[in-house]
Amino acid sequence: MRIGFSPRLLVTLVIGAIALAGQQPQKSKPARGRGIALASGGTLRYSTERNRTLIELRPAKMQIRLPRDETVASASPVQDLEVLAEKPTGVYVLTDRYASRPGPMSYCQAGQEQFVRVLVGLRVRSRGLRETFSLKVQSCRSNLELGPAGVSWDDASSTFTVDGVKPQRYRVGDDGVVTLLATPY
Repeated sequence: MRIGFSPRLLVTLVIGAIALAGQQPQKSKPARGRGIALASGGTLRYSTERNRTLIELRPAKMQIRLPRDETVASASPVQDLEVLAEKPTGVYVLTDRYASRPGPMSYCQAGQEQFVRVLVGLRVRSRGLRETFSLKVQSCRSNLELGPAGVSWDDASSTFTVDGVKPQRYRVGDDGVVTLLATPY
């Protein structure tokens, strides 16, 4: 069996090899951040940096790197971040969502991991942010599911409710301290 020779194919392969040889490997950079306008007039920016979520408040330039647990996929960017509340005392209640770490046999390949966090802006000395509360509320890997109401904030009582198997309410103090309230469910 004879195989035909095509000069056009040879030229295409040579040009492709030259183009590939000239490419430099790209260094991984932190993901460009996204911003959320705050009621106070500032901006909350977030991005992914070394398997952590970088939160920055502008113009105050306060920031924190939020840890993730082992159920979050390695290097997963933030899929969604929502500011539930911003208190005048510099307390922020937010939810952040990531892709689940995939398991064997396609387990959790499209799953999500979601957290509720409370951050406090430290205006004295360090000018940073501090996390006072973190709770995983949805997880494919840990079999946690949110109900239809998800996570909701009630401004009048400074509480948020997590609609899970057993709905739970938490009060957020002006200092960022979070207290679980007795729920009559």
